Amino acid sequence: MDRKIIKKEIFGQRLKYLMTNFHETTYSMSNQFNLSAPSISRYTRGEMLPKITTIQTMAQYFDVSPQWLMGYNVSMYNTEILDNVNPKRNQIELSVFKQIKYDTAIFSNEKMNTTLSMPSTQLAQWHSVFALAITDDIMEPTLLKDDIVVIKLNTFLRSGDLTALHINHSDLQIRKLSFLKKQVIVQPHNPAFAAEVYDLNKDEIQIIGSVVYQRRIYERYFPEK
Repeated sequence: MDRKIIKKEIFGQRLKYLMTNFHETTYSMSNQFNLSAPSISRYTRGEMLPKITTIQTMAQYFDVSPQWLMGYNVSMYNTEILDNVNPKRNQIELSVFKQIKYDTAIFSNEKMNTTLSMPSTQLAQWHSVFALAITDDIMEPTLLKDDIVVIKLNTFLRSGDLTALHINHSDLQIRKLSFLKKQVIVQPHNPAFAAEVYDLNKDEIQIIGSVVYQRRIYERYFPEK
């Protein structure tokens, strides 16, 4: 790739899009890529371009296509040209996280050694996603420990969804949500655990997204409404 063909303004817009959706700041990006915070800001404003190697590292960090990040009209996740010789080239490897801490940007959390292979066409429909390993049994039998789920970033609150959220600075958790006036009811599926009720005016509820895919022995797609 040639630095001269980077579309500076589009690159800045897409970098800002990734940073906003995945809760990155100029300071977290600065620490991650050993760059100054003012430089990150200038990138997002389309005033300056990083080196090609930096763009490739950023694309790898966010699990997106370098060509997409550079500003080209390609799928956000489509890093391979499809052909009939090797249909598996249609697969994208997503990083899998064991936990997402409240005070840490999503992709700054520690990644597991394993990855999740997903069709690039499906990822293109979902747009911004990340994969998370289930580490407890609170949502059994729907989600079992060691299942891997894909979470689509979405801050819209909707009753009945399997929702990924932070509650009062907790690590990310997945629960079914219901609403009653100014209250949110956080429901586990495992009957051994009790539902919890929070006040939207007093408690800090930060919605990250909803579960759209589950990998166990079998695959399961969750319909989008």
